[in-house]
Amino acid sequence: MSAPRPLSILLRGRLLLPLLAGRGVYRLAIVVSNLLFLAAWGESTFATYALVMGSFTAVMFLTSCGVEKGALKLVPRVTRARSELIAVFVVLPAISGSVCLIWILATGLGGGRSSLWILAGVLAVGLGLNQVLVGLHRVLDRPWRDVANHAVLVLAIGLGVAGALLADQGPLWALTVMVTAVAVLNVALVSGLALRPSGLRRRALVRQAIGTSALMSASELAAAGIVSLVFLLLARSGFRDQGAALYVIVSASALLVNAFGFLLRIMQPQVSRTLHRGAASEAVRRRTVRWARIIAIGGAPYLAAVTALTILWRQHAGATGQTAALALLYLACIPLFFGLGSINFVLENGDRRTLRRTASGSVMGLTGAALSAFVLVPLLGAPGALAAIAVGDVVHAITVLPALTSSKEST
Repeated sequence: MSAPRPLSILLRGRLLLPLLAGRGVYRLAIVVSNLLFLAAWGESTFATYALVMGSFTAVMFLTSCGVEKGALKLVPRVTRARSELIAVFVVLPAISGSVCLIWILATGLGGGRSSLWILAGVLAVGLGLNQVLVGLHRVLDRPWRDVANHAVLVLAIGLGVAGALLADQGPLWALTVMVTAVAVLNVALVSGLALRPSGLRRRALVRQAIGTSALMSASELAAAGIVSLVFLLLARSGFRDQGAALYVIVSASALLVNAFGFLLRIMQPQVSRTLHRGAASEAVRRRTVRWARIIAIGGAPYLAAVTALTILWRQHAGATGQTAALALLYLACIPLFFGLGSINFVLENGDRRTLRRTASGSVMGLTGAALSAFVLVPLLGAPGALAAIAVGDVVHAITVLPALTSSKEST
């Protein structure tokens, strides 16, 4: 099979806005629907819904984490076994998500095996698989299916809200509508892929898909781990009252990081081809070395300086200036967060050696951030938590720098 055309998004910029708008409207619809559900159901019923949905967040994350990125890296490089490899990437998230769902329901975690729990679990698995499927269609130069997919999801959310507001329908209605919509979308998306199940019997193909997906999930798992840790430490410190401000900052950061991450995934197929065999790979490697060296050498003193300035400001600012000071510290850390994110993106899409190195860098970054958090959070509160998260990026850059400077990245 011949290679697909270069991803249209990079060549026809008008497609980028609909893709970003589709994701943005979908995320906004989730936020607004929660507020409307709260108003329609009351606090008690909505709390039950929120508990169930929140409990299955990890299932959706594990279903799609790494798999979509692994597919976007490997599929563009394959010419003769693309349909077999795509089949592997369709089955992997379905299996991993279903195993998580069965385990949670079998053990009764959260205190229930009710239909509400079952629907929430099925929805989490379905949404995780959905994100992998639309990613596969994007890599096959079908970006409009991504836009249409999220438009249908927004309509399903709206239908659930309408039932709650106009017909006094409860959480079961909202979840049933969403599960039905996701199931129909996933069937349609799978039917649009040329799959060859024979790929599931090719051990080398399966091993490569699993190994790449696991390694490419390291950065997300590490990031989620350190954020959870700093909140746990903050809750047990003398700065518990700073948790609200930190949550606001982290939530805003999540929106920016998710938008940035999606933008990178849009570019990933073409970047993967470039780094695999393109003449521009050496120029990309040189720029990546430069940024990694800047963060590795200058990151720690820069972070210490901006954190110290934040602490001084907080000491002289009133209550209204506390959140502003924390927000400015986050803004000062953006070059570290997004710089390391770009470096990690290049390394993940390089050869196997750099992928392993950046995965180990994520683990080392998590270790460094955790050790820093145990010191900084009890000492400084929320600013210490943000600083600890940024320390992880500095340690990550220090870890991966030798992989970039020791020898030329193979292509």
